[in-house]
Amino acid sequence: MSEEARRAFGLGFSLLLAAMLQLVFADPLQIKGAKPDFLLLFALMGSLFCDLNGGAALGFFAGLIHASFASSPHGGFGSLIVNRTLVSGFVGWLEERVFRDSPIMTPLFAFAGTLVAETLFYLSVPQGRLRHRVFIAVGTALYNAFLALPVYLLLRRLTGLKKAADRI
Repeated sequence: MSEEARRAFGLGFSLLLAAMLQLVFADPLQIKGAKPDFLLLFALMGSLFCDLNGGAALGFFAGLIHASFASSPHGGFGSLIVNRTLVSGFVGWLEERVFRDSPIMTPLFAFAGTLVAETLFYLSVPQGRLRHRVFIAVGTALYNAFLALPVYLLLRRLTGLKKAADRI
């Protein structure tokens, strides 16, 4: 198996792992509506190993998986896919242009990326009380920031990437 295929397989497997974590652990960890978004977190951290296109593809598939089991019947399916694609692609672009393999920055990427994704989702599919939605978004962003470094290290292990030059 080529290195590129191994990396793509590792990132694809990580999305399946994230989906399982989302289904099993997200609701029990919920605090007043805020819960970790494992699929978004894995897409954001995986985008740190990709360029713009790779990050966008990872975000697209994370959004597709998330929307397939979590979107409401009257909206939200497409917006989950689009906002995860945009945010993950942007993180991939930032990693390519600005930051080079910095584990210290992972909580910041997770926090900011989650806030942007939640804001885009709220703007595309308004869901009632803004104050409550902001509380949920900040709580989810804090959860994701807390889990960012372990997820980043796991993805680094799964993809076999040791340095920024090995990015997809």
